[in-house]
Amino acid sequence: MRLFIISSLLFALFVLPTHGAPPKPRPYTGSGLLIIRPPASPGFDQPGTLVLYREPEVGRVAEPACGALPLLTQVIEPSVGEYPVAVMGKKGAWFKIAYDEAGREGWLETARGWDYLPWEEFLPGRTARLLPGLRKAYYVLRRDPAADAREMDTLTPESAVRIVRMDGDWAHVTVAPQTAGWLRWRDEGGRFLITVRSGRTP
Repeated sequence: MRLFIISSLLFALFVLPTHGAPPKPRPYTGSGLLIIRPPASPGFDQPGTLVLYREPEVGRVAEPACGALPLLTQVIEPSVGEYPVAVMGKKGAWFKIAYDEAGREGWLETARGWDYLPWEEFLPGRTARLLPGLRKAYYVLRRDPAADAREMDTLTPESAVRIVRMDGDWAHVTVAPQTAGWLRWRDEGGRFLITVRSGRTP
């Protein structure tokens, strides 16, 4: 019995960790994309910190570096020097964003050179692919933007689609010149189902 217990412990310590950490959860979409571009700082390798508040201009809650934010790099390929984050709320020039992997949020005042785009403006015209490991239903191309709409085709994570327009959680896409339909681009909980290339296609 003792040998069995020791063998089990050794298995847990040395074999199980080789499988690696569980996959990172898909990021939340929020209402849109904020692209943070820190000003150039001669003599510094890392950009400065950001100041986040409990409410706009009230109660500092965090001062993270740009690179420490939960960035959308898992689903969007940024240009050099850009830090893409999801916006969870907006009040004038203030944006509510998550500032750590635990999902804690704070308000950040926009700065010159930053861009905010609602998903309805950012996504149309871009090429996207469905993420791997999703539920089967998310890979189905449908005739209309509804879960019970007629199925037209089944896609794979390798299938490239061009986003034409948006309707809430659904995107009207073209798969080939003669094939078009609707896909969910985010799930019922507001998490991404797609990855997006940075450039638009004509």
